[in-house]
Amino acid sequence: MVQQEGGFEILGFMKKDTYNKAASIHRAETDSEGSIGYLASKIDSTDLTLYSKYTIDEEDRLCHIFWDDSGCQRDYMCFSDVLAFDTMYWSNMFNKPLVMFIGMNNHFRTCVFGFALLLNETINSYKWVLQTFLDYMHSRQPTVIVTDEDAAMKAVISMCFPDSTHRL
Repeated sequence: MVQQEGGFEILGFMKKDTYNKAASIHRAETDSEGSIGYLASKIDSTDLTLYSKYTIDEEDRLCHIFWDDSGCQRDYMCFSDVLAFDTMYWSNMFNKPLVMFIGMNNHFRTCVFGFALLLNETINSYKWVLQTFLDYMHSRQPTVIVTDEDAAMKAVISMCFPDSTHRL
């Protein structure tokens, strides 16, 4: 194709662009298999306390995934007064929002209570991740939840954490 057009300058894309496109197609096709396989191997071999839950769509693509371990769960049981629920917007190679559940211990050090990758930032996605988090944490609700000003997040927090105070 490059020879037919007379060079990369005329063609409009570089050789690296074709490799990048092929890699992105491959990632899309093996998205759920690779992620789930990695977590399953960690559970089976090195970390028996690792917990994960996920959903896939009808095309076998990963929609949502939540993961955690017993250390995070233990920290949450001790320090669940304040929960910071934050979404890092599209900052990973799968272009999915990364959700972090964060708190603080009695030494004012950050504790991570869990992670999730979501398909998007909708009410359904947030409802799934908050319900999954609550299930793993034995339905223990925090006293205060701190989030950003996302409307979908705000709506779901009042449904999933009715006894918690929500702060922006």
